[in-house]
Amino acid sequence: MAKGQKGLAGKKLDVSALMELIPNEEMEQLILELEVDKWVKKVKAKPLFKLVLYSLMQDERISLRTMEAHFQDPLFQSLAPEADSKKVTWTAIRDRLMKIDLNFCRRLYEMIYQRTEQLYGAKSLEGYHIKRYDSTMVATFSYLLEGMKVGNTHKGKTQVKLTTELTDDFLIQMHFHSDQAHLGEDIALAEAIGKATHKTNDIVVFDRGLKSRKFFEHMDQEDTLFVGRLHSNARYEVLHPVWEDDHTQDTDQVEFIQDSAVYIHGSGRTVVRTKLRLVQFRLKKDGQLISLITNVWDLPALLIAEIYRSRWDIEVLFRFMKQEMNLSHFVCNDPHAIQVMLYFTMIATMLVLIYKHGNQINSYKKAKVRFFKELFYSTLLEVLEDPLQTLEFKQRLILFIRKLE
Repeated sequence: MAKGQKGLAGKKLDVSALMELIPNEEMEQLILELEVDKWVKKVKAKPLFKLVLYSLMQDERISLRTMEAHFQDPLFQSLAPEADSKKVTWTAIRDRLMKIDLNFCRRLYEMIYQRTEQLYGAKSLEGYHIKRYDSTMVATFSYLLEGMKVGNTHKGKTQVKLTTELTDDFLIQMHFHSDQAHLGEDIALAEAIGKATHKTNDIVVFDRGLKSRKFFEHMDQEDTLFVGRLHSNARYEVLHPVWEDDHTQDTDQVEFIQDSAVYIHGSGRTVVRTKLRLVQFRLKKDGQLISLITNVWDLPALLIAEIYRSRWDIEVLFRFMKQEMNLSHFVCNDPHAIQVMLYFTMIATMLVLIYKHGNQINSYKKAKVRFFKELFYSTLLEVLEDPLQTLEFKQRLILFIRKLE
């Protein structure tokens, strides 16, 4: 069993194990292959990546100036010994974010994602992987960055969309959109789901924003399992019951209405002649009718409802990333720099989520704080174990303190 899997099975999952997910040798090979650092004198790719991770872990709201300060931090210099010890300005960091090869960032992210999936990925809910899809909006200003016009925009305020896939507990993928065409979820979500590779034991979960009947039909034809939600006024034609009544009993929270095979209606009088499953229940607390549409036939209705309820995890993820991982604003309103930061932010977020899950921490914020503290003190211990490193660290501290005076 892999080291990470032992941690998730109950033993403490330490930061050093998670940092091994970052492939140092492969990263260096990738830098050489893509010539990422060619002609670059300051802020090379590897220390830039470490700087962003360090800043995201330490701060709630980072900026280019705080990143400049972190670059001179003796602890960061110990974490990134390849970093140039000379002063690096915030403008140099900004320029590097705007120009670094985006293909390097994407491929580094994919390396870490694959390692994470191999070491920590685990099936959930009857052996299925649950893939939740949703979008979140981030405000910007049109004179700084082209974005989507949403509602009243007389002050020049626009937004960009981050369409997100969350698989199981911590595998994250995001797609950045700033064009008006992707404002509608029928385009943004359908595109994200359509581009993804889905296995036979994956179930795609989405909310009412994705309502295209043609896309439901497309997913079924492609053997992509899904659970979505219909609007309460959706029209349909009942074909026959799916399971017997004893499989759709009421619970303390819900009253089941029906579990039926149906044809759902499209616009006008059109009927989509693809047989799908409609699971309907009413919430007892407020009487709200929930209509779920799916092509999963082998699971009971109550479990279909449980799968859809797990979609809430992505809402919690958005809140965490906006409040704690700097997703509510951009350090630079350049589309290229934003995408670079997104790749690095997804990596940092996955590390924190695995740490939270593996150590059974009940708060995202606590998990992030504990992660950084453990990183801080474990790095300090490594320095103190080596007399030469201790001497170098002491000299860095002296210089750092003098600059503060």
